[in-house]
Amino acid sequence: MSTEEKAENICRSIGIAMYVQKEDADMQKENRVGTRKEAGKTRSANKTEGYAREAGTKAEKRTVKKRVVREWTADAGVTALPKKAQKRTIRGGSRRKKKDPYMHSLKRRCALLSALALVLGGMVVARPYLKRYTVPVGGRTITDNSSYITDASGLPVQNPLILVNKANPLPDDYEVDLHWLSNGTCAVSSLIYEPLSEMLTDGSSEGLQFVVASGYRDRDLQQQLLDEDIEADMQNDGMSWQEAYDKETMETMPPGYSEHSTGLAVDLVALDYQILDGGQEQTPENQWLQENCSRYGFILRYPEGKEAVTDIHYESWHFRYVGVEAAQKIMSRGSTLEEYLGAY
Repeated sequence: MSTEEKAENICRSIGIAMYVQKEDADMQKENRVGTRKEAGKTRSANKTEGYAREAGTKAEKRTVKKRVVREWTADAGVTALPKKAQKRTIRGGSRRKKKDPYMHSLKRRCALLSALALVLGGMVVARPYLKRYTVPVGGRTITDNSSYITDASGLPVQNPLILVNKANPLPDDYEVDLHWLSNGTCAVSSLIYEPLSEMLTDGSSEGLQFVVASGYRDRDLQQQLLDEDIEADMQNDGMSWQEAYDKETMETMPPGYSEHSTGLAVDLVALDYQILDGGQEQTPENQWLQENCSRYGFILRYPEGKEAVTDIHYESWHFRYVGVEAAQKIMSRGSTLEEYLGAY
């Protein structure tokens, strides 16, 4: 046999062996796939059978429950029960408790009384803010009470004649251009800074010594001062809240009703006597101020004997800027700002 024939026979043998191996591998693969399919079918069948058994068990339980309900209703002489009632009966009774009409009504009344107490309590606490003042006899609210006026150049400026009293409160949006004094403790409206400084400087040149005890106050500070005065009266003099409130609002006004919130009013006292009482008018400083304040545009805002007009006690230390022309007329007549504006 030639060499070529031998080579051909070897190749044929290798090809046959490779084909046989391929056939064996294919058969093994088919066997594995078939085995997995059969295993899957078996698991599905077992699961389905388990579901059926479980469903049967649940059905048997429901049947038992229904039988128990029927037996119980028959023994109790009850013809039928709603399904929800049957479920609650099997579980040991209803979850809801029957309402006691009396207790339910009592709870409602207590809730209403509690709400009423809160409302009334809030009104009592907030009463200083809700106070509506009675206008003094002959007094009235004025309609032309602008916060600002137009100057000669057509620019808006603060109205020096704005009336602030128990019948004419400040608007909520009232704004003031403030200027701090050299003492750094208080500020005033920029409108009165120069005339005030001039007045105090001229008085000092005559050997007098002044102290600006108070100037501009915002609403929070005004309320704080009023609360402190009321509390002091209640603790020291045994007054009720209403008694203390009526007494103190003859001197310290609630927020929105005080001239100090305009920045146009100042409390001026003597350096040697810095108490706001009747003794202040005995000082040389106060006497000079009452005699000369109108030259600088100021008036004694709450003069003695005019309590029925201003509804404020006499305050010898409280001066208000209104402008030179108006100040000279008011002080020369011994009248008040209310009377000058026709508000009384």
